[in-house]
Amino acid sequence: MTESPHQGTQPLEQLEQGVLDDTAPLAGLLRLALVIGGHAASQPLKQWALNELEGYGGKPATSVPDYRRPRAPIQADSHSLAWQRHGETISALHLPEITRGKINEEVIITFGIGQLQSLIDRTPPGQAVHLSLPGAAELRTLMSAMDRYRGRAIVIDDLYWAVSHSVLHDILDQVRTRLTQFVAELRSTMPAGVGKPTPEQVHRAVQNINITTGDNSPVTLTAPLAHADNGAAASAEMGAPRRWWQRQRR
Repeated sequence: MTESPHQGTQPLEQLEQGVLDDTAPLAGLLRLALVIGGHAASQPLKQWALNELEGYGGKPATSVPDYRRPRAPIQADSHSLAWQRHGETISALHLPEITRGKINEEVIITFGIGQLQSLIDRTPPGQAVHLSLPGAAELRTLMSAMDRYRGRAIVIDDLYWAVSHSVLHDILDQVRTRLTQFVAELRSTMPAGVGKPTPEQVHRAVQNINITTGDNSPVTLTAPLAHADNGAAASAEMGAPRRWWQRQRR
């Protein structure tokens, strides 16, 4: 029987090799971090790795790390009797007044790492990913009834954040960087030649990972696939359906 190249290798050694290999799937590296956290009984490490794997959908917005809170333009698709417009960038001030302070150009990316990678892979090159605003259906109706649109017989067809590929790639890079930082911190506390860290060493390394959440907390860390029609930008719903007023902002 041919042995696996990782057979008998400690999880930390596998993680160390993987973070230095840009082709290594990030989901697999997070599972290794989850195993290391389990051996060390490190709840913060386990929770962070599990959140990144499963996504942050349904969790409080304040628990989402800052690197998952990029800014992206709000865009609208609309039509009138004479024309159709797609991807028109609008200000948050164009939205109904009831959204003030609740919706702006900050978008919270809740997808798990595997779903996020799939979303990137399935989006046509050069196209933005369309992430629907919370309560988009209600907001479309309200906007279409506003004087500035109703008076010109303009109907709002869709409302979304247009998130570029580079923004999504940056999230993956940020996660890989933090895993690399974790390995580096852990190795700095371990004697040479030792393959398995102690729980104390893991706890110390976790506290040095640079992760802050939406309420600026440190590493006390307490989504559906998109689709793209032929030639169209990918679109996705952000987590379970929630009304816009249920969405917590910073």
